[in-house]
Amino acid sequence: MPHLLQTAPVLAGIAAAMILAPDPGAAQSTRDIAASPIRLSDGLVPEAGLNGPLGRAASRMPLAGTAELERTAGTASGAVLPGAPGASASSGSDAEAGSPGREAFGLSTAPYTTARVAVGQLGPSNTKARTPVTSYPYRATGKIYARWGSSWYVCTASLVKKGVLVTAAHCIHEFGNRDAGWADEVIWIPANITQNRNGPYGVWRALRMYVPDPYFDGSDTCTQSGVVCNNDIATIVLQRRNGRFAGNILGWYAYGWNGFSYRASAFLGNTTTVQITQLGYPAAFDRGYQMQRTDAVGWYVEDGDLRNTQIGSAQTGGSSGGPWLANFGTRPNVSAAASLGSASRSNVVVGVTSYGAVQVGFNRQGASFFGQNREFPNRRYGTFGAGNIGRLMQETCNRNKAFC
Repeated sequence: MPHLLQTAPVLAGIAAAMILAPDPGAAQSTRDIAASPIRLSDGLVPEAGLNGPLGRAASRMPLAGTAELERTAGTASGAVLPGAPGASASSGSDAEAGSPGREAFGLSTAPYTTARVAVGQLGPSNTKARTPVTSYPYRATGKIYARWGSSWYVCTASLVKKGVLVTAAHCIHEFGNRDAGWADEVIWIPANITQNRNGPYGVWRALRMYVPDPYFDGSDTCTQSGVVCNNDIATIVLQRRNGRFAGNILGWYAYGWNGFSYRASAFLGNTTTVQITQLGYPAAFDRGYQMQRTDAVGWYVEDGDLRNTQIGSAQTGGSSGGPWLANFGTRPNVSAAASLGSASRSNVVVGVTSYGAVQVGFNRQGASFFGQNREFPNRRYGTFGAGNIGRLMQETCNRNKAFC
């Protein structure tokens, strides 16, 4: 049975570094923590360039060539997951069912997601644009604006703790640029529906940010510099607004590791697959102001030391950092005549959009695999899970306990 994460004190002294944008007044560097050049004053990030992000802003999505995507996809057949899968709990987690199988796949091993169409928690939904985006579980995803100097860029991020977002590292840091790589400012607009940057739930500002050390210093396993990498993942700790955490208003997702809800399917050539729901704000769709949803069968990629997941998707730049969710939706009440499966969690983030294809219309995207890899080999980082996501969440929550 997969391991389930509970928020609890963590063990200190685990190896493998995370890089942190510092607390106000913190030392500029320690043994395994590097400071962001973001200037924090009394715990507040400066207002968004006086007037805030202007226009649609630019994408930061790394793009891979068609041949590169085809080569890595060709390694999927027979790839073996690195360790025991597991998942944390979301704000709407339900009790484990006792029937066989899992929600993401039945005894036949065919991947799927079954969920109620109606939302779990209603938001201020009185127009077509607001339905169901402003309701849970959609509203735990939002649009990111990140600023380097006077230039603004767009990405996507989602809550995995009451005060912590997960996104792609490239959305907030330039690959390999160490202290000079941090974005100067990051804001998040949950359930964004228009070009009005206030949003239905307002604007939330980054307080602290973390990326894996291999991404920070450029030593990560990648097929090319900063593209198709093992550890293009990051967390953002959000400032509270009026004393409240974002997740206490919006809800949050669970996160999983080591292939939670992945399954090797004989009828798909023994490829390890997973049913993915991808959420994002791609700039090429609805001018980037409306959330887009993609449902696709993903496949696990193991190519030398590289560990990734890929899906077919038409989403484009701006969707970077958006969640890849297993078992997305509102869990229905099921009679004894049916079974969703056992050992399952709803709304589990198992990756974030990391890269797309150079060729328009090729329509494939990839994500760094959440779990054990060459850079983060441990099967357990305290109580926070395995591999890169376990270490990332351990560091984030160790240093920001109240936000987790």
